[in-house]
Amino acid sequence: MRKLMICLFISVLGYTTVNAQRFRAFDKDWKVSVGVNAVGNLGSRNPVKDLGDYGFTFPLAIALERQWTEEFALEQDLSLNGFKAGKYLNDGYPSENLTYFSTNSNLKWYFGDYLFKLESLDVYASAGIGIFYMSELNASANLSGGVQYWLNRKIALRLQTTGKFAANANDREYANNHWQHVLQVVFRL
Repeated sequence: MRKLMICLFISVLGYTTVNAQRFRAFDKDWKVSVGVNAVGNLGSRNPVKDLGDYGFTFPLAIALERQWTEEFALEQDLSLNGFKAGKYLNDGYPSENLTYFSTNSNLKWYFGDYLFKLESLDVYASAGIGIFYMSELNASANLSGGVQYWLNRKIALRLQTTGKFAANANDREYANNHWQHVLQVVFRL
């Protein structure tokens, strides 16, 4: 019985390894992702302070990505969210519900192969520019980091954190520097 279990384990491990190598085989491909986001605009520069104070009202996040080499891709994203009236936000309490809208253009660098050889895991950093609206329109420079875990050749799960550094941050009550965290399902087209 023990030999049978060892043989079964080795067979499953071998099958998983062979199939995992197909997960990330590079193609000049398009990816679409859909998921949820949480926006943190707490008036602090600490991304983990008061984690429960993130906006999570209609938290839609979508993106379209074109990867043209094994390491580089361009992504355009769009996200919606909001903050409820009377809930603490950026050193104050808004008197009305606030809608959050954001769209960003980012250059992504996939560098996971330099760290470890896991064929089903992508690690990346990205930088870009965007615009966002939260009671006022503003522009931002963005820095992101994230991971994608490929469940199979066509579907992955993505977790990403973005710091958005707003233009004229000191002149805006709510539309200033903030954090956005995203959890998405990625579909390779």
